[in-house]
Amino acid sequence: MNTLVLSAEIGGVSVALEMITGIKHPWWALPVALLAWLVLWRSTFGLIEKGMSLLGLVTLGFVAAAVKLKPDWHQVVSGMLPSVPHHNPANYWFTVVSILGASITPSLFLFYSSGAVEDRWDRGYLGANRAIASLGMAFGGGISLSVLIAAACVFPASGITRIDDYQHLPLILVAVFGSWGFVLFVASLAFACFGAVLEIALEQAYFCAQGFGWNWGKNRKPQEDPAFCLVYTCALAVSTVPIAAGIDPLKLTVFSMALTALTLPLTVVPFLVLMNDETYVGRHRNGAISNAVVIAIIALSFVLATVTLPLQLLGGS
Repeated sequence: MNTLVLSAEIGGVSVALEMITGIKHPWWALPVALLAWLVLWRSTFGLIEKGMSLLGLVTLGFVAAAVKLKPDWHQVVSGMLPSVPHHNPANYWFTVVSILGASITPSLFLFYSSGAVEDRWDRGYLGANRAIASLGMAFGGGISLSVLIAAACVFPASGITRIDDYQHLPLILVAVFGSWGFVLFVASLAFACFGAVLEIALEQAYFCAQGFGWNWGKNRKPQEDPAFCLVYTCALAVSTVPIAAGIDPLKLTVFSMALTALTLPLTVVPFLVLMNDETYVGRHRNGAISNAVVIAIIALSFVLATVTLPLQLLGGS
């Protein structure tokens, strides 16, 4: 499943390269994977983490666009309340499952926790990381909301009622910033997807190396943890195959996120046990409110896992 997610992100970077060069070819996946491998092979964890975070700030262009388009903010607020459309409800709920699967992805747990070990965090980092986690989710949510607001303002005015291809998307920023909007969009797509490629490839290496008891660590030299490096090398190589074979990256992204929802119970339930184990987390174990939130997430994940496959069959196309 993570291989499909990785393929989808490689596809996103490939689409950005197609937009820049004007050359549409599925084999763009190969140089993208090679570049990701070189970055993983030569860089430290801190450089990858901080470098991609800084490059990702280009996505603030969507926030600027949403503000400059001057939407009706009353409609924006009312639009935040969920409502089921009268047409094609199966596709609507499949999209909901996909979005939630993308928001609560297992790779985040492994990547973040492994990064904590890499950077040798101790209890003194708890407060800072609570703030970082909260601000990070708020930042990501704000960017996503800005994209939706800008798209809702631009696409209907341009007569576009259905988005089936990445090629429509630059219009969101082009309508506001002109030719620079195209540059901003391509950079946002490339940096966001490339950062995800690095994260998911590393997550698979962390998962396998920690599970089998191998040496692991992005801050180690490759000769010190060859099996760890072999895993992310193979993951990148295998993940190029679907995109090089011509599978549509946008459809693959939605499908892979829906499959991610299937794994949520297996991922979240063990965390509930660990976060209440006093011998493991000491006085920092969960309180009643935290447990209630986690249980609600588990219940949601079970519902998602139950409905994902039939929704895929009914509305995933």
